[in-house]
Amino acid sequence: MLENFNAYLDKRLGLRKCRDDVCQKYSIKHSGSGLWALPDIKRAYGKTQRLCTTTKKDGLSVILVKQILQHEHKCETDRLERENKAEKAKVRALAEQLQNLKAHKERLEKENNKLLTLISKQLESKSSSSFVDSEADLSINTCVHDPVNSKIRLAPVIVKHRRTNVEIDNEEGYEDSGERRTRTVTKVVKKYVPYRTYHPATPEQVDKWSKELPDVYKQPRKVWQFLQRLQKIYILHPLDGVMILNVTLRDSDQKRLTESVERRIGESQENIEDGWEAIKNFLFELKPAEVNWARITSCMQKTGESVAEFEERFRHIWTEHSGLNTSEDLDKDTGIPLKTAFVNGLNPEISKDLKIRYDDWDSTVTTFIQIVEWSAKLERAQDVRLRSLQSKSLFYKNRTIEDEQKEREYMGYSKLRTKGRCRNCNEEGHWARECKLSLKHQSQDDDHLFKQFQQLTIQQK
Repeated sequence: MLENFNAYLDKRLGLRKCRDDVCQKYSIKHSGSGLWALPDIKRAYGKTQRLCTTTKKDGLSVILVKQILQHEHKCETDRLERENKAEKAKVRALAEQLQNLKAHKERLEKENNKLLTLISKQLESKSSSSFVDSEADLSINTCVHDPVNSKIRLAPVIVKHRRTNVEIDNEEGYEDSGERRTRTVTKVVKKYVPYRTYHPATPEQVDKWSKELPDVYKQPRKVWQFLQRLQKIYILHPLDGVMILNVTLRDSDQKRLTESVERRIGESQENIEDGWEAIKNFLFELKPAEVNWARITSCMQKTGESVAEFEERFRHIWTEHSGLNTSEDLDKDTGIPLKTAFVNGLNPEISKDLKIRYDDWDSTVTTFIQIVEWSAKLERAQDVRLRSLQSKSLFYKNRTIEDEQKEREYMGYSKLRTKGRCRNCNEEGHWARECKLSLKHQSQDDDHLFKQFQQLTIQQK
């Protein structure tokens, strides 16, 4: 409809010829589609406003309106094209990023599979090669997840079914001298028996934990405490601990530790406690226990350090320098040296209160964990007292400040009250009783009365 209207105007008003005349007159260069540049439109509009002839002015106005509408349409079209190009560029960038992430993920999965294969080959014992698994080995328990994708493993052991030779005792009857008797016969049959096998930790976990591990040869007891904490949190298998330690051990020590642990846990890999005991014995053999009482007695609670933090630091120092190889039974230990060293290392105020309030702290019945709990209780009571004293001092301080402000306000009010207007001299700044003029008149009156009194006394004489 708009095109028909434009064609009608061009034919009726002769706008085409008028447009050509305007372009020739004002040297306007238009594009192939007939669009003018914006400066040309502004110049033509200014010329149109200065025309006196109404007919030419109307024709040029129509031409300018058409040019302005076409210019706006072109601007809108260009804006939409730019937005479309920007969106397409974003889509291409996201597609490239997705492809890169996919390729990176595939590469990581391949590396993880290679590492898992190498680790499983290293951990396989020679005896396990003699067993031939049947097709039932593929039926793994569905509750076990892929260790590559799981961040925290919930179970270090999985259950499989293996066809093995099993001895079964059966009773069979036979005749002896015409009498019916029974005897026990042991038969060997093949049967699918469930057994537990080791499921190793992921390479990412082993790499992460090995980096957090202390020096094995300098602090073996601290390493054992670290492994104990990991075992409680992640339910680790002894062979997991072996893999973590092998990252930092020498080749000869790696072989000795692996053989010792595999021998203790057995082929069924069910003797988990014995495996951890083998790891502990190996670590404690790396560095013999040493006694350094100077290091223990110099362990003191620092300023701003809580009782719990001091207890953890004291446990490490006691385990390293007390000459003992075990630290599991420290909570139940009732030894006097341990308790005395801990109490003397506490904050002097807490140590003094502990000895006064709990006079049986050094008895053979009191355990180390009881002393730790008492110390934490006294620390909390001391913190409560300090907070109450701070609140009281802050209250009195605020009260003193308020009193000073009130006194300052009262003094200012009293000063304002002293500034009044005197009724004698009609001046501001003092009252009538303080007026100097009234005091002067009063002194003159007093002198006059004194003179009259003297005259009366003389007359009476």
